[in-house]
Order: sequence, then C-alpha cells, then structure tokens
Amino acid sequence: MRWEGIEYSVRVSHRAKRVILKVGVNGLEVVVPRWFGKRRLPEILEAHRDWIEKKIQRVKEFPAPAAPECVNLNAIDENWQVTYQPPPGPASKGRFLVEESASKQLLIQGDAGDVRGVSSALTRWLHQKAHAHLVPWLDEISREVDIPFEKATVRGQSTRWASCSRLGNISINRSLLFLPRQLVRHVFLHELCHIRALNHSPEFWNLFHRLEPDCRELEVAVRKANGYVPRWVSLR
Repeated sequence: MRWEGIEYSVRVSHRAKRVILKVGVNGLEVVVPRWFGKRRLPEILEAHRDWIEKKIQRVKEFPAPAAPECVNLNAIDENWQVTYQPPPGPASKGRFLVEESASKQLLIQGDAGDVRGVSSALTRWLHQKAHAHLVPWLDEISREVDIPFEKATVRGQSTRWASCSRLGNISINRSLLFLPRQLVRHVFLHELCHIRALNHSPEFWNLFHRLEPDCRELEVAVRKANGYVPRWVSLR
C-alpha cells in the first residue's frame, strides 16, 4: 500500500489492542487489531507523519545489512563460521543451500550478494535449530518447576520473545537463540508462569519471584535484548 509517497504494509493481529507503527529495514509496517477499520489509516499516518519520516530517515542512514561471516548462538553456546559458495549454474540462481560441518562451519551455497536470500536461508536454518534445542529446553524447565504446558511451537515473532495462549500452548521466537542463556531461561519461566496466571497479576509476579528471585531485573534486560539479534535476521 502507499501513502504520501511512502510504501507500507498492513498486518492484522489478533493480540493487538491498538494500531502499532513499526519502521525497520523492510519499511513501514502498520499492525492493526482485527476489528480496526482500515479507512482510518490515512488519518492515523498523518497524525504520526513526523515520527514516521524521522524513523525512515534514520534507517536510511544506517548501512545496509551484509551477509554474515559468523553466526553466534549464545543460547546454546554455538559459534558458526560462515563461508559462501557460488551457485553451480544459472538454473540455481535465487536458490540457497545451507550445510553444517562438524567443525562448526556453515557453508551457504548461493549468491552472497543477495543478502535477503541469505537471510531467508539462514532463518530456515535457525528455525530448525530452535526446534532442536529450544523446545526440549523449555520442556526440561517445565518439568523442573512442575508447570506442564500443552505444546510448544517455534515462530518468527517481530515484537515478542514468546507467548502463552489460554489453552496452555507456548510460542517461542527463534531469535531467542541469539540471547544469553540466563535471559532465555527467564523468558521460558515467564511463559510457564502464565500457565498458572495468564495476566501480570500479583499472583503471576509472586510465582515468578519464587521461581526466579531476580525476575524484575532480568525483565528489564530482556526488554533491551534486541541488540543481540543481528540486523540480517529482520530481512527475511
């Protein structure tokens, strides 16, 4: 969609309670509640014109993300060196293949200059790593604190590290792989506490504090943890 010469996308969120504007390397994204009337969008965008233009300018001033030379997965203590191999022929243009070696070498076959393509390929690889490592880790902590959940899924949320539904299902952001282990454990405990108390009531915080005495301090650290996630991740 287009407004005043600015391209933007609209995403409907069942969780959103208000309109949220986000500006990143992929441009302007408008997140709206499912009940929202989209005819009001021009009015809202106009009201936030100065903020939008400043954010877009700030993004333009940053250098474009480059294809990574290494991928550091702090949560599972794995550091991968990345090498690139050109595609075997014209028929393979736009295709990417990611292969692991026992020596923590990650070979990406494809055009290294296509950073968005590299990002998509690495994101698929991250998704698999998250399934293999984060889901079993969440299950282990669940047994440790004796708070069972129904099922866990891995997603690529843009604004949440994890979430818990009323049915007891927990969604995990694959980008948790980049965070230090202590912060990932904190996020898991946070969502497990929501199994017992879905909101942030005194009951929730009392339980959370019993399981994690430093929960308040760690909560602040988690809110600032986006800095651990490399910029190429947002290009998928």
